[in-house]
Amino acid sequence: MSEEAALALMEARLALKPLRQGQVDGFCGVYAILNAVRLLAYPDRQLHPAESRRIFRKAVHILSRHRLLKMAATLGLDPKPWQTMLDNLIPEIASIAGFSIRQRQLFKAKAGLKASTATAAIRNYIDQGCPIVLILDGVYDHWTVIAGYSQHRLHLFDSDGYRWINPASVGLDDRLPHFLRPESTFAFERVPDG
Repeated sequence: MSEEAALALMEARLALKPLRQGQVDGFCGVYAILNAVRLLAYPDRQLHPAESRRIFRKAVHILSRHRLLKMAATLGLDPKPWQTMLDNLIPEIASIAGFSIRQRQLFKAKAGLKASTATAAIRNYIDQGCPIVLILDGVYDHWTVIAGYSQHRLHLFDSDGYRWINPASVGLDDRLPHFLRPESTFAFERVPDG
């Protein structure tokens, strides 16, 4: 299962193009969710652009209802408001995409967590066919999706056009170029039917 799931995720990353966000909005957290769902749906089905728009509109409605829209549109979302949006969006995703998703936190906050430990956890989930949705703090300060890896790269499926990052530059140390927050680093998985 693991090799097959990893190959399916790689095939999806290569066959699909990530949805792109506008150049002046802060909706990268919404786009990261949409792009992860699109990866999980492939190859069984490809979300039609109208379906992606429905999920996006529902996310905007949720943000508005929770008085988070202005912040999301101008500054982006921190982990707690993003989680509120996702928790409310999951039923709509299931209704439109035809499957449910679940998120799993990759690691807990630990002083001195090494980049190699963080990237090993990321690779482990990717090997299971699970895209990683996370905030890359530091250089990017941006919600994105990690959807593959090679020896010297973590491959992104990103709404802003970023393509890859060096695994050695990733960890929980805020002195690294790409600082991970444990509370906003998740593997997304498709919940099996039944």
